[in-house]
Amino acid sequence: MAAQLRRQAKKLIEAARWWAGVRTPDAGAFDVDESIVEAMQAWGAPPEDIAKVRAQLPDPDARSLDETFPVHADNVPVIEAFRALQTQWLYVTSFVGVPSGGFSPVSQRVGINYAALIAWVQQHARPRRRRALIADLRVMETAVLIADQELRKEKE
Repeated sequence: MAAQLRRQAKKLIEAARWWAGVRTPDAGAFDVDESIVEAMQAWGAPPEDIAKVRAQLPDPDARSLDETFPVHADNVPVIEAFRALQTQWLYVTSFVGVPSGGFSPVSQRVGINYAALIAWVQQHARPRRRRALIADLRVMETAVLIADQELRKEKE
């Protein structure tokens, strides 16, 4: 059970980071293209193996992977709640000096408005699921804040 919860938390973290703009390619994944099929044919791979790889070729009409993120069915309610609350982020704005003189405003996310989150959860989630949903949303919130911090460091 604990391992399943860790896997679910990992997937929620990945989804939150994706939402925040951090696109981490799958470490073990590679893109299948026509050259792989040609190489398999040249080396005499069985036709059924070639057919399996050919089925993995990207559909030119499909949406780009940069626009989509796969979500496991168990995580759909959490992702839907997270997206419903995406307008409830709290920001802090500060002013930094610029070389030409004067100041420029800089805003950064600091967390989700918990009053709005709790109101949303009470209205949309079943009572038995509320605590777990809030815990999952907190996991995603933390992942977004860490991703924001990483993106700021990259810009510096």
